[in-house]
Amino acid sequence: MIAVDLWGPQRAGEHAAEVYQVYDAVFGDQPDPSDWRTNMYDRHRAREGFRLSVAHDDGGLVGFAWGYVGERGQYWSDLVVSALPSRVADRWVGGHFEFVELAVLACHRRRGIGVRLHDRLLDGVTPDRALLGTDSSDSPAVRLYLSRGWTKLGELNPQTRVMGLRLSR
Repeated sequence: MIAVDLWGPQRAGEHAAEVYQVYDAVFGDQPDPSDWRTNMYDRHRAREGFRLSVAHDDGGLVGFAWGYVGERGQYWSDLVVSALPSRVADRWVGGHFEFVELAVLACHRRRGIGVRLHDRLLDGVTPDRALLGTDSSDSPAVRLYLSRGWTKLGELNPQTRVMGLRLSR
């Protein structure tokens, strides 16, 4: 049975090696675990409102999702502001929940784990809107986000779309 839990920054830090194992298996774009931890994971864990939803069974972590409150002046938020029309960026960027990562090991996909991680991550967040960047193509990730109510707001580049979700309080 797969359990889904929500962890804050401290517990997320204590389990960074496990998170990295899943991250590396899914994305494979950060070959050095120390660099990944320093340059991405710990930097994100230090942000306001950081939370990590984790899916695990007796064998360990099988998936995760993380995010935090995004603000203007942060790298990704500023990229979004520069890419979207100002009328859209003004309504969405700054004080939003930034849905940063979602990963499920290949052998555990198509079982609803991604949806459970998504929903647990967003449950109870304070901001009234969320943003994320994902593929521009019709990928499983895009289909998951669309099924949960996300809409396309624009594109960062031809390969990456920006999606937004209004959150009920």
